[in-house]
Order: sequence, then structure tokens, then C-alpha cells
Amino acid sequence: MTLFQRKIRVLLVCTENICRSPMAEGLLRHYLQESEMRNRVEVSSVGTKASLPGCRPDQRAQKVAASRGIDISGIRARRVTARNLQRSDFISWMDSANMRDLLQICPVERQDKISYLLGHQAGQPLLEVPDPYFGSADGFARVFQIIDDAMADLLSYIRSRIG
Repeated sequence: MTLFQRKIRVLLVCTENICRSPMAEGLLRHYLQESEMRNRVEVSSVGTKASLPGCRPDQRAQKVAASRGIDISGIRARRVTARNLQRSDFISWMDSANMRDLLQICPVERQDKISYLLGHQAGQPLLEVPDPYFGSADGFARVFQIIDDAMADLLSYIRSRIG
């Protein structure tokens, strides 16, 4: 089965899978529901460390997402595995530490599927999505907006690759 015939799997990666990647997962699912790709793309998120597997997203992440009508409370922290990477068609990381961790476990033949989330956004001055965990609720709102701003470009990138 080719990429054009099956569900496309997108994997969003941060460190603990409780802040950035769950917000990105919620946003991408939200935008997919409004697009022609809604039945073709499967989205999930993982953490490179995920020291609290099964944990819900940080309350601040849930609150900022909910303020935009996006419920991420059902997402549970999971640690990335080589199997996740092998099965994914598009893998986007949030910061360079995530990328280094991914490259250590990602099969060589899948490494071309790895990109940084903000790398799809034209004119984006940031290279990494900051981790808001040790900051304030305002930091979560700022990070949510950074991720949100990147979603249209990520969707365009996926659309261009799957036809």
C-alpha cells in the first residue's frame, strides 16, 4: 500500500509529552477536522523522556487549549519508541534536544521523515519551540500561539507530500 492509499501518520515530539506535543496534537487534529485530509491523517504525540507515562497534559496546557475550543485532556504521556518512528510518515520535533534523542533511536531509513516543527513555517525566526513547563500560564499561551502559527505550514507540507 502506498502513501497515497493508506492513512498518513504524523508524530509530534517534545520532551515529556505533557506540554508542547499534546498542544500540537490537539491543534493539528482541530485543523484536520476542517480540511479535506481529515480521514487520511492520524496524529499522535510522544515524549523523548516521558518520565510520567500515562500522565495527562499539564493543566496549563489543557487550559490554554480549552480556551480555543480544543480538548487535549484525553491525551496521555507516552515515550517515543523505535516502533513509533518506524510507523510514522511525518515526525516533527520541538527542540534540538528532541532531535538528538530521536536520531539516536530512529532507524536510518526513517530519518528523512524527521523535521523540526517550525522548519515548515516560512519566515519563522525561532528555531525551536520553547518549553513552557517551568514558566507561567502566559508562557503556555505564547507557546500555544507559536505552535498554532506553524500548523498551516505543516498541513501544507503534508498535503504537498501526499498529493
